Amino acid sequence: MLELLKTRANVWALQTLGRDRLDYLASNTMTVVNRKVNDFLWTYELKAVCTAVRDEAPGVKTFTLMPNQHWQGMQAGQYVDVTIEADGQRLTRCYSPAAVDGSISITVKRTANGWVSGWMHDWLRPGCVVGLSQAQGCFRYRGQDKLLFLCAGSGITPVHAMVASLLQAEQVPDMQFHACFGKAEDVIFADVLRRWQRRMPVDIALSRETAEGYVTPLTVENFEQRYPDFRERDIYLCGPSGFMDGMVNVLTELGYNLGRLHTERFTLVDNGGAGEYDFQAAPPEIRFNHLNLNVQLTAEDRGLSLLEVAERHGVPLESGCRKGMCGTCKLTLKDGKVSGNTLGGAVYLCTSYPDSARVVLDA
Repeated sequence: MLELLKTRANVWALQTLGRDRLDYLASNTMTVVNRKVNDFLWTYELKAVCTAVRDEAPGVKTFTLMPNQHWQGMQAGQYVDVTIEADGQRLTRCYSPAAVDGSISITVKRTANGWVSGWMHDWLRPGCVVGLSQAQGCFRYRGQDKLLFLCAGSGITPVHAMVASLLQAEQVPDMQFHACFGKAEDVIFADVLRRWQRRMPVDIALSRETAEGYVTPLTVENFEQRYPDFRERDIYLCGPSGFMDGMVNVLTELGYNLGRLHTERFTLVDNGGAGEYDFQAAPPEIRFNHLNLNVQLTAEDRGLSLLEVAERHGVPLESGCRKGMCGTCKLTLKDGKVSGNTLGGAVYLCTSYPDSARVVLDA
């Protein structure tokens, strides 16, 4: 009861005073006593308190979180790191939030042997506080006029946030949306998707059953029939690895320009380990076209990821989760060969490795 009262007081302060004013007040009244009484506001760390929990589908819950005064905001499609304490361990996972009236919401699917998702489903309730990072990632809208969103399973969360934001814009772009799930009962944001169907083309596909009001999954044979102008659209793709790999194969076979494909890994991907290229015979050269930089690798670069190589040689690149998920460090392979975490022509530098004498990358 005390924690819930404290939560209500903290939320009221954030909503009434605003984060900037509250940050000024808290930073100027920081004492050991204040930090012990209320370490959610009197703290130098970014935290969030859970204010609501909602069931979305079997094994899927949406948690509404109110960040404290250190929150700097987000763009739809970005991700945050959420940190919990379970069984004496601090565990962190990436989630794509949606902005909700000064709060954020994350939709979490319970996964087999998933410590963090399991803990959230069992223990995260209103009043609980979790650690939070600032929003990160490059999977966000970039002002294009025509868009096609492809997603599956819990990979719907970042594209849902993006579309919801765009539908509130003064000028709404031309959007089409395809979401794939196993069964009708698995559909996440079902009510929202039905409402969107009154404003834009929205297809909901089922892979494990057929039902009225749903379509079949996308294939090479039906893709162009459903989205005849897809080559004119920027495509945003997110979902399980199998779904994403399948869509990339379809788009490649249909001749789509993969330079207009924007992706985010929603689950951790096995990077496959370092390449087998023989550094002793001829250390490879990495060309970063967009920066007009060449890097000649040395024996000390053996076993390093492309991102680690770039950092070691002073190449200024963006990076995010460093787990091959967020796409912040992603570049396009123009020539050569790499091993590890790739998707079509996209190379996730943090979990990919040079595997030929010359590798050419571009933005």
